[in-house]
Amino acid sequence: MEKASRTFGRSELAQQYFPRLSAMSAWRKFKEWLIVNPNLRHLYDLTRRTFTPAEVQLIYQELGEP
Repeated sequence: MEKASRTFGRSELAQQYFPRLSAMSAWRKFKEWLIVNPNLRHLYDLTRRTFTPAEVQLIYQELGEP
């Protein structure tokens, strides 16, 4: 999980899961995944636009690496 060792912008991470979508569309789709997953729902409510390395690692655990 080398990728989880750094901070990711939320759109940047979303585009890793949805590489064919624009940044905005990828983030919208990714938000849906966060909302429906009870272990990730709290990340949807963040006001900052980045995910910490620990949050990225949690996302990878729940969704798998992109």
